[in-house]
Amino acid sequence: MPISTSLAARAPMIRLTGEIDMPVSYALLDEIKLLHDYYQFRTIDLHIDSPGGSADALHYLVHALDPWRRGEGRVLRTFGVNEVASAAALLLSFGTMGYRTASSRSRLLYHSVRSIQRENTTQTVAQMRVATRMLAHWDHRFVDLLVEHTLAEDAADAAGRLAYHRKLSRLMRKEKYISPEQAMEFKLIDRICEAGTL
Repeated sequence: MPISTSLAARAPMIRLTGEIDMPVSYALLDEIKLLHDYYQFRTIDLHIDSPGGSADALHYLVHALDPWRRGEGRVLRTFGVNEVASAAALLLSFGTMGYRTASSRSRLLYHSVRSIQRENTTQTVAQMRVATRMLAHWDHRFVDLLVEHTLAEDAADAAGRLAYHRKLSRLMRKEKYISPEQAMEFKLIDRICEAGTL
């Protein structure tokens, strides 16, 4: 099972492993809703060790977790444990600002949205054009959301926001693992902790 939860007096911890697809995103949101609505927790720890997953699932999660992202009396502390790639890396960065942590030994990969072709499928040129436009839309949308989440409304002028947007877009196109220190420089996480102290 890609999601497991343990309750603690301070804050419950949800462990997310494996691929992030729609069933996993539904299960994760159900777990968060239960912990918040029934158990009345205002702070939840989300430990992530995942190779990534679906752009649709991530988009759904990001919007459903909006009150947690904005910190409206709730704190979603995200922790990158080991491999945190693709949709999982973005989920790590969409935790509540000030509470996004990666292990010093974690491997972080931010990249452009990918399309996975099913075996023995065929596509026309028109279908490939539509798919290309959709991928470009997803790329731009996720960078927009990251900029909006990371830079406070009054923290940067329009030129600063545009420069940050370009910087993130370049990072996504590189398709290479970055260190937690580099992720901090990009403002994608807030803190680094020693492995084993998460």
